[in-house]
This record gives sequence, structure tokens and C-alpha cells, in this order.
Amino acid sequence: MTLPPKTLAASIGALLLLSTPALAQTPPPGGGMGGGPGAGMGPPPALADVPAWAGRMFERLDANQDGGVTGDELAVLSSGPAGAMGGGRMRRMIAQSDASNDGRISREEMVAGAERMFTRMDTNGDGVLSEDERPRPPAPPRAPAIPTPAPEPMPFPDMPG
Repeated sequence: MTLPPKTLAASIGALLLLSTPALAQTPPPGGGMGGGPGAGMGPPPALADVPAWAGRMFERLDANQDGGVTGDELAVLSSGPAGAMGGGRMRRMIAQSDASNDGRISREEMVAGAERMFTRMDTNGDGVLSEDERPRPPAPPRAPAIPTPAPEPMPFPDMPG
């Protein structure tokens, strides 16, 4: 099927227009928010890297660029690829960073919260997360254990029995 050039251009334009907000909050391939190899959205390997990492996270999440991350903007972490990589845990950590309790997380609150998170994980206090100190990826979801009912024969009114 071949579309006329104007129809094709209009379709591509509409797709780009509608997908731009989602692209602003979608992590890049390979988990570009993380710090180490395969870390995904995980923390950076060293405390010195936390402010820059938290700043990148803030920029990625502040979809409307108003200087604050709200619950609506954090929702992207609980669904899709980000949700599958442990984004729900990240969302809860970021939500705890709202020190002013105004429902908006500023860049400064995000950095302070990320530094607190890093310090809690760095159990030996050396400023570097060893493999044992790094968070583990979430376990894959289990299939629900729902018993299958036994099949019942279909009753036919015109047949005995």
C-alpha cells in the first residue's frame, strides 16, 4: 500500500507530535540513567557521581520542564520498560525526596535524596558501591496460581441425560 506524500507526511508529523512527551520520559536504550554496567536506572558507582546522576534523572523526569517533578511525571517509572527494570522502587525513593512536602520534587531535593539513598547502600562507608552493596534487580513476576476449573459437559435440551 502506498500513501500519497501529503498523507504520509501528515501521519509522520502526528506521530512525532503525539510521541514527544513519552520520549521525554523514556529511558534511553541500555538504561542510560544508571551508573554502572547493566545498572539500568540504578545508582552510580561512587558518591562523587551522585549529583550529576541525580541531575540527569531530574532532567529526564521533569517532562514539562517547570523545575519540579510531580507524581504524574513519576508515573512513567511504574509502567512499561522502566517499571520492568525496578522503576517502582525508584519512584518510591524519589517520592521520599520531597523534603518540603509540597508534592513537587526540586532538583536540590532530588540530589539530597539520591545522596541519602547512596549513603544507606554504602554499608562500609568508602564512597563506592561494591557489587554486594548494589541493589539487586527485581525478581520476574510469577504467574498467578489460579486453579483451572474442571470442564463441565454442555447440556443440550433435546438430549437426555
